[in-house]
Amino acid sequence: MLQRFNRYPLVIDPSGQAGEFLMNCYKDKKILKTSFLDTSFMKNLESALRFGTPLLVQDVESMDPVLNPVLNKEIHKKGGRVLIKLGDQEVDFSPSFVIFLSTRDPTAHFTPDLCSRVTFVNFTVTPSSLTSQSLYEVLKTERPDTYKEQQTLIKAQGEFKVKLRTLEKSLLKVLNDASGNLLDDDKVIATLETLKNEAADVMSKVEKADQVMEEIGRVSASYNMMGLACSRIYFAMEQLELVHYIYRFSLKFFLDIFHGILHSNPHLEGIKDHDERLNIL
Repeated sequence: MLQRFNRYPLVIDPSGQAGEFLMNCYKDKKILKTSFLDTSFMKNLESALRFGTPLLVQDVESMDPVLNPVLNKEIHKKGGRVLIKLGDQEVDFSPSFVIFLSTRDPTAHFTPDLCSRVTFVNFTVTPSSLTSQSLYEVLKTERPDTYKEQQTLIKAQGEFKVKLRTLEKSLLKVLNDASGNLLDDDKVIATLETLKNEAADVMSKVEKADQVMEEIGRVSASYNMMGLACSRIYFAMEQLELVHYIYRFSLKFFLDIFHGILHSNPHLEGIKDHDERLNIL
């Protein structure tokens, strides 16, 4: 959704992780980061429009009307140039231009008019997503071999599905192009036999991958309680804000502590047994 869209994205990003992802993703294209409070906002916006530089606008709880023509993509041609109105002037519009709007406030309300002109992408943390994220971090640290094998198999399973869809399309094309009696056409029979063998080979690999994934699932299941505990602790901390606003903790703060427990824990020094390390954690 952040790479394929018709309307420019508005990202709800309380943790700031989506912003970091965008900055890394578009680093080669020299993405600019700005906000409406930035004194050089208009300069950055005009430069991005002219040269097609990606632009990340943060803290958009209150939208600046100057962006309306940009969000509406009100472009027009004049003398061979593609222009867009920006304030009281017209500037060149690059077809490679893209803008991302973001807010850290998950409770922000936007007008229906704005909602109809952007694509909402919600990165608000949920208990289940944080449990999964914590589990992956534990596996990456404590069982790197299992984690790596899991990621490899997930990628392979995706490739197998694509291969099966390709074979299905090839089968339909062969049947569609065939004329007369199929049993009398040696070329069609040979093609069908080849597709059958390829499909059987792919299905065999899929079954083996599923068996390995079940084994990996049994290993990762032993760390599920830790992932769940991390999620519960974070959301318990989040409720402390209701007591007083000074007790407001960001997800980054929590994940930094979690990372320190995994990588800089003196109680884990010299201990190799996985079960013993898990009990300490």
